[in-house]
Amino acid sequence: MNEGKNNYEDRLKEFKENGYIIQRGIYSDDDFEELFIAFYDLALSSAKRNSIFIDFDYFPSLNKASYPEDLKILDKLLLMILKENKSFIGEIYDAFSYSSAFLRFVSNRKVEEISKILLGVEKNTTLYGWTNRVRIDPPGDNRRTYGWHQEIFYTQPRFTYLQTWAPVLRDTTFENGTIWIKEGSHKEGIAKQTWNEIEGRATQVLIDKEILNKYKSKNLKMKKGDVLFFNGFLAHSSGNNITSDEIRYSLVGMWNDTSTLDFRAPIPNFTSRTESAKEYFIKKFGKSRINKIKN
Repeated sequence: MNEGKNNYEDRLKEFKENGYIIQRGIYSDDDFEELFIAFYDLALSSAKRNSIFIDFDYFPSLNKASYPEDLKILDKLLLMILKENKSFIGEIYDAFSYSSAFLRFVSNRKVEEISKILLGVEKNTTLYGWTNRVRIDPPGDNRRTYGWHQEIFYTQPRFTYLQTWAPVLRDTTFENGTIWIKEGSHKEGIAKQTWNEIEGRATQVLIDKEILNKYKSKNLKMKKGDVLFFNGFLAHSSGNNITSDEIRYSLVGMWNDTSTLDFRAPIPNFTSRTESAKEYFIKKFGKSRINKIKN
């Protein structure tokens, strides 16, 4: 795939034909070390906050934990927290997504440069990130794995966007559930699909089998540092983590072209896990100091 080339424009033809490219070595171990420390810190804080007893050897100090030597310890911490209460992992996931370490990571200039070339926009065009996250997929937990789908029904459907996916902290393999794609399937445009709302699982908007059968499935085993860029219409699927004790960490998200006529920035909707500012105000001063005033 011309992986050693720095002239990403040479890969446009490949991207248009196959619906994706993989660019090798975008991230370094230094980048991942910072993410590891952030995850480790959030895991320790969660265990302390929720009075979870850690029944194995670990480093109580961030100064002693190191990447990649102690990645298995991070796995054990997160799996222990997951066993205690799945919602605690959700808090770690959300906190990490707005941490300074992750914001630096996701704003990688090479990723931005390649995304603009593949989107066909001017180099100074502003890109808007949407649902950029690092997924935490433990063994045997398929609540948020997805069957064969296109992203258009999981995002802002009228935007012009490019998707990204990448291994984080460790390589992705068949065993820990790396991504699958249907090479060339983006040429279908919006494929015929069925919307499935399944209790206890993420909504599944699945492409019809007769369309999927036209394309060969490809399992993309990737090294940490690699980034997959793919067309929003490319059929893709989550892999299942069938390891016994290894978490799959993976970067997911997309970059949207803000210059299109259909772009309208979504309204952020944050919900407090504790009490809202208004609830806290009432607790401090009482309802009598809340005035409803008509103009």
